[in-house]
Amino acid sequence: MTPARPASRARSGTRVRVVSRAPAAGRASSAPLRLGGVPLSAALPALRVVEPLARACWLYDLDAFESRARRFFAAFAELEPAVAYALKANALPALVERARSLQLLAEAGSLGELEVARVAGYAPGAMVLNGNGRTSEEADWVARSGAALVNADHLGELDLLERAAAGANARLRVALRVNPDIRTRGHRYVATGGRDSKFGIAPREALEVWIARRHWPHLTLDALHVHVGSQVAETGPLEAALEVALELAAESARRGAPLALLNLGGGFGVDYGGGGEEFPIERWGVRVTKRVRGTPYRWMFEPGRWLIAPAGVLLAEVLAVKQRGTRRFVVLAAGMNDLIRPALYGAMHRMAPLIPRAGRRSSATVVGPVCESADVFGVAELPPVVPGDVIAILEAGAYGASMASNYNGRGRLAELVASGGRLVRARASERPEDLVRGRRSDELPLRDL
Repeated sequence: MTPARPASRARSGTRVRVVSRAPAAGRASSAPLRLGGVPLSAALPALRVVEPLARACWLYDLDAFESRARRFFAAFAELEPAVAYALKANALPALVERARSLQLLAEAGSLGELEVARVAGYAPGAMVLNGNGRTSEEADWVARSGAALVNADHLGELDLLERAAAGANARLRVALRVNPDIRTRGHRYVATGGRDSKFGIAPREALEVWIARRHWPHLTLDALHVHVGSQVAETGPLEAALEVALELAAESARRGAPLALLNLGGGFGVDYGGGGEEFPIERWGVRVTKRVRGTPYRWMFEPGRWLIAPAGVLLAEVLAVKQRGTRRFVVLAAGMNDLIRPALYGAMHRMAPLIPRAGRRSSATVVGPVCESADVFGVAELPPVVPGDVIAILEAGAYGASMASNYNGRGRLAELVASGGRLVRARASERPEDLVRGRRSDELPLRDL
């Protein structure tokens, strides 16, 4: 379960390179020159060769993703941890295939993500299953095929997993997800470790389960999982969670039920504003390593956003520029159905035109074409822009396409990957006809209840 250290060296830096000094959040910066060795300005024109009507797309730098993965491994090198890439951040198959080549495990949150990992070449024994609403189909899948670890979110899930494993004559390794009652800063929708969160069980319940684990004979209940939230920018909450994990593990051992694996989850924040506020992964690696040195446990982490967010951009053509009094609105071909983070979380992304025009910068409200007042990406200081210009929304590699929808009858955008100077369309955009392809008129049998 612990991956070997990747051998080759990444070909690019760890984040999208910007031409000039990055401004504060909400302000524009110069757009990056290249991703994966590909000129950013060439991406949409290249896509239009095969999709003539394309006005927006996603682009991910696989080399930058690889570089960040290597940086993560290096930060915790002494622990030799298992590192599982959280597919919920971005499950594009081309990206998952690169993750597999780097010997990252695959952390899935559903049956669909398990299948994405399988098709990308992952062996079931290199997958981790998460989630707080386990279905019988998911339990049967991991019992039949295997998994490196299942993180159980509630006590009833143990009975479900036990039945599935017994039916498959298999054993499943299961970690109990413990809610440590630790608050984090930021939007409440990305806080997962507080007492009001839906995730996890109480520490007392976890101890009771470990002591009585013989009641689930097909489950290896020797692991703990803790996760306090997403987009965490400081080490304090994670340090508190680590102490909870160590104290629980020690108490379980004192009661005759030693643990073997501690999974510290993910949640490491990225620098969306360009102000240098990225989570200090190297400093955290030093602190964790120093604190746990000499303990008998194996370690696991589940990063997602930290690995891929800085390696992706959303490119969108300007459809219109509207001046209403002193307000300037720049309308993009991409909308909240493509990138919902600003509408859902109040998130801010840096924005910049690919080819800045001469002229004075001024405030612009950058919006999409969706029929919702929440369809706003943010306010940025932009130079003059005209229809046909292309705006880059930066640090958009995580929770963008993976959270996209067809709202307003809008097809999801094409996704491109760049690596070593090559540009590949990894997923085609959805056309209007794709949105009605599932239409049916099947009359369903009704049964008396």
